[in-house]
Amino acid sequence: MATSSNMEVEQKFDAEASTPLPDLKAIDGVGRVGEPATHSLEAIYFDTRHLALASRGITLRRRTGGPDAGWHLKLPHSAGKRTEIQAPLGRADTVPVELMDRIIAYTRGHAVAAVATLTTERTSYSLYGNDGHRMADFVDDSVQAQSVIGEPRQLEWREWEVELAPDETDDGDDTLLSTLTQQLSDAGAKPSERTSKLATALGDSWPASKRTDREEPSGNGPAVIPVLNYLDEQVADLLLQDSHVRLARDDSVHQMRSQIRRIRAVLHGYSALFEQAPVKDLEGELKSLAKTLGRYRDVEVLHERLKNSLDELPGKLVLGQLHNELEERMALRAETAMSAIRNRLNSPRYFTLLDDLEAFIDVPPSTSKGSGPAKETTAKLVNKAGKRLRKRHDEAVSAAVGPQRDKAFHEVRKAAKKLRFAAAAVESIHGKRAVKLGSAAHRVQSILGDHQDSVMARAELLKLGSAPDVGSGAFTYGVLHAMERTTAGAQQQEYLKKGKKARKLRLKNS
Repeated sequence: MATSSNMEVEQKFDAEASTPLPDLKAIDGVGRVGEPATHSLEAIYFDTRHLALASRGITLRRRTGGPDAGWHLKLPHSAGKRTEIQAPLGRADTVPVELMDRIIAYTRGHAVAAVATLTTERTSYSLYGNDGHRMADFVDDSVQAQSVIGEPRQLEWREWEVELAPDETDDGDDTLLSTLTQQLSDAGAKPSERTSKLATALGDSWPASKRTDREEPSGNGPAVIPVLNYLDEQVADLLLQDSHVRLARDDSVHQMRSQIRRIRAVLHGYSALFEQAPVKDLEGELKSLAKTLGRYRDVEVLHERLKNSLDELPGKLVLGQLHNELEERMALRAETAMSAIRNRLNSPRYFTLLDDLEAFIDVPPSTSKGSGPAKETTAKLVNKAGKRLRKRHDEAVSAAVGPQRDKAFHEVRKAAKKLRFAAAAVESIHGKRAVKLGSAAHRVQSILGDHQDSVMARAELLKLGSAPDVGSGAFTYGVLHAMERTTAGAQQQEYLKKGKKARKLRLKNS
């Protein structure tokens, strides 16, 4: 089933039934007003019994009538802007899979059903600029609504709406919408406080927002504030990546696992600001989830690395049907790993984790240290992560060459990753210094990430080369193994040259 998406940028206005239309031709920049087009629309809105979508500013509806009949899913993008995804009408009682996959992380296994029905008599006018291009649409709506949530009720109202044309929703759209809003306000229109037609229809049943404005972080303010703000952003991104994984977007598993690691690293690095039990519980569940995703991601990385290595070898050194064997082997592993991901993402255990993460942020179990001055407190914790990195470095350079050193460098990489995210969480407090520290730690993480990929590739090549039925392919696997050892050695040397900055930088606490 085909879907499409676009950015929606609009402003609503309140209007009484007797209010005359504003003079649209008098708006600055409007060269021509199109002929009125009328449509009778019916929209059925869907949500969970507890309005999980509405509480996050998400709307899901099935509309009949008008030029854009079909299923519409609207997701918050930024102030005054929403991303709208559309799908064909299909069945009236079945949400299209492509849309359902985008909201499961919010509905969390709860059934989605009709919560309100709105019928609208719409008259729309296209507004064209002086150069003849359509820049916006003005819509005059008379609405009748029936809701089935809370106390069933019926409402009627009239509203106007200005929505920018799709090609106007670029970097300059705020200025254009502001201009149109001001011109219409000057003409007597009143900007509406309504967030949506559904919010009006549900009235007192409309839920409190899940995304609340948080306290602005400051150096002397509570240390917990910048950390919670960062966690809030990362959890929001995690929910977005969830839909990308379900839709099989390229690189989505890697991105989702990265979000999980960010959250876990910050919980670990700033655990002193919170009670220990809930932090440990969340860390444990996040680690388990990352491991499930990691099995697929490891196959992705290993497949790409071995495929490229085989492609780069001269043909005479590739003995046997190794390309085909690699494709078949990795495809089977990837499917098995992806099946495990699907099962995990649809499990009550996963949905409980999402609930617990949001509850942790909304009602943080902070300690007295979390109330301490942010700049001083967070600097100490970030510098503690830096000290851990230096310790792991010393252990790595003193380790015996071979598997022991490989493992030690992997520990350096993990320490660098924790330092990077600890610094990122407090950029709002420490500014450029935190950015520089995070960037330096990221370089270490990247270099040693390539090193770890080489370690994993060597382990796989050793397994393949020693298989009973490997035949002449053992020679090729041996060549690739030797190449990987050389690569790993070079990466260790690169780290020793470029990793000094991350080990030297500190955050100032005053």
